[in-house]
Amino acid sequence: MSKTTKIIRTVYLYIAALVSLIFVAVGTGTLLNTALKTYVFPKAEKGGYSRCNEQPPVYGLDGMKNSNLATEEQKQQIANLITDYENWKKNNTGEECYSAERQSNVVDAITMVVIALPIYLLHWRIIKKEKEDKEEKEEKTVQ
Repeated sequence: MSKTTKIIRTVYLYIAALVSLIFVAVGTGTLLNTALKTYVFPKAEKGGYSRCNEQPPVYGLDGMKNSNLATEEQKQQIANLITDYENWKKNNTGEECYSAERQSNVVDAITMVVIALPIYLLHWRIIKKEKEDKEEKEEKTVQ
């Protein structure tokens, strides 16, 4: 290999190791962050996750359900809307919403670590092996 090729290869190996190590760090940090928010500081995430705090506008429809002003079809539509709203509220507020967001964060973080860690280890092993080979070669030339 020429000197330029060796330099390019070395730069590539170090950059690949660095980038994959950054992904491992981010994934591990996300896992740690999620665990801390779940078990140590449970109120820390209650202000976050905008979809968990957002409610669709449903105003005073309970009174319309029994009103004489609405037709039977409109009353049925209002009843369906209220049922849909109650289901939305059940799935998008409180612990149910936060649990879904936590699980999503954990899946993302584990994916980052599972993909980046082997890439980092592979590249670092190559770097380490080349360094050892170079040191052996230098020792042989000195003797």
